[in-house]
Amino acid sequence: MSLPRPLILVGPSGAGKTTIASRLVRGYPERFRFSVSATSRAPRGRERSGREYSFVSREEFKEMIASGELAEWAQVHGEYYGTPVDNLTGLAEEGTVPVLDIDVQGARQVMRRGIDALVIFILPPGTAQWLTRLTGRGTESAEGIVRRLHTAREELRKATTFEEHVVNQDLGEAVRKVLEIADGRAGKGARDRRVEELCRELDAGATAEIGRIRGRGVADEIRKEET
Repeated sequence: MSLPRPLILVGPSGAGKTTIASRLVRGYPERFRFSVSATSRAPRGRERSGREYSFVSREEFKEMIASGELAEWAQVHGEYYGTPVDNLTGLAEEGTVPVLDIDVQGARQVMRRGIDALVIFILPPGTAQWLTRLTGRGTESAEGIVRRLHTAREELRKATTFEEHVVNQDLGEAVRKVLEIADGRAGKGARDRRVEELCRELDAGATAEIGRIRGRGVADEIRKEET
């Protein structure tokens, strides 16, 4: 009997992939479970090793890289994050689908390792709604938003290289669609006809928003000089 395939959700920040993943894990705990990533950063607040992350030292993480223990990994803001291969095989052997919410680069690494994973690219339904989700949190600096938008543009340009896509117009419908693809009842490489057009629209919207934010920053600096 074949083991369950890991389920990887990718997509630009603000598309809703993390929320969809959480809905799957909470709604179907007997079937889906998050793969706990390893990280070299220190725990924050009430974080506990084995729950939010598996916390290891930088030396231990580098040893994991060297010994090929990671399905994917990346260095972010000076700290290491990655997915141990044992996480994926261990959960699968229990009959549970490992769920990963990672970036496009991480998904590519998993695929290069020859791991038979189901990768679904999650897309927001349109520019206006996406930018509202992305910029409406009010907890991030303008520079942080610009970085997210630049990364999103890079990911959107790779969206059509993935076989499966789900447009997150309605959260409940998006979760149902992901389930159908995971069950083999939909997808199988069938691409939404709007995907390429939507990616171009979102890319253009991100570019315009970057220009608007930078223009606002310049205007603020001019006003400061004038006062």
